[in-house]
Amino acid sequence: MISKPIGWSLVLAALILAGATALRYALNAGMIDAEGARRITQAAFGLALAVYANFIPKQIGRHSASVRTTATAQSAMRFGGWALALGGLGYAGLWAFAPIGFADTASTIVLATATVLTLGYALRAYAACRAKPSLSQG
Repeated sequence: MISKPIGWSLVLAALILAGATALRYALNAGMIDAEGARRITQAAFGLALAVYANFIPKQIGRHSASVRTTATAQSAMRFGGWALALGGLGYAGLWAFAPIGFADTASTIVLATATVLTLGYALRAYAACRAKPSLSQG
């Protein structure tokens, strides 16, 4: 089992390169057409995004001085990981099963929505950390 994040990234990169090589060979050999190659490439991109997004909540880093700040950062990273993983799976599913014209537009909308939700949640978490605590909590 590879325990370093760079190790996982290198393994995923090697899989992507091997897949691209196999896909190019299949396309040149006439085993698949250009549309099939595009679908496979885009679906693989969505799956790779889902895999990377799965690692987001595990990258919290060092703890800050405040327990509240650490908890808020972890919450934002967990939400972002979920949103982007589901966005990647949706992207891959659309490219695997939907018509090309629909998949092209809908997959962009799915990833844009996941990105906007992640950024919105992160900004909300940042604002919550920057807010001064209420004096009435004494």
